[in-house]
Amino acid sequence: MSERQERLQNRLQPEIREFRDACRTLQLATVDSEGRPNASYAPFVLQSDGYYVLISEIARHARNLQQVPQVSLMLIEDESGARELFARKRLTFDASAEVVARDDDRWQVALTALQERFGEIIAGLSRLEDFKLF
Repeated sequence: MSERQERLQNRLQPEIREFRDACRTLQLATVDSEGRPNASYAPFVLQSDGYYVLISEIARHARNLQQVPQVSLMLIEDESGARELFARKRLTFDASAEVVARDDDRWQVALTALQERFGEIIAGLSRLEDFKLF
């Protein structure tokens, strides 16, 4: 990273953090094993080691993530709050997804954070076998 890019990133970091913390869902761009794309979204929680989503295997994006773990993520400003639709605030980044096993310590930590953020629905969804934590 160039010195100029680093200065810009340091200057924008508080604004990025504030925007990221205000978002409750993220957009996912996934592909299946044959390269067919899918755009979707999911509620998320951010932990020190990454973003976590709890999604059903019934959903195409969950199946895609199991087949091809590379994903593009986007957090984007709500249309209703944007001053200009052609220049909405957004963060985009590439990531690699993995299924977190139910007996993994991260499962409970992430589930607790999701429940704090989204309420009791998380307890119910997490008991369903088709719901996977990525």
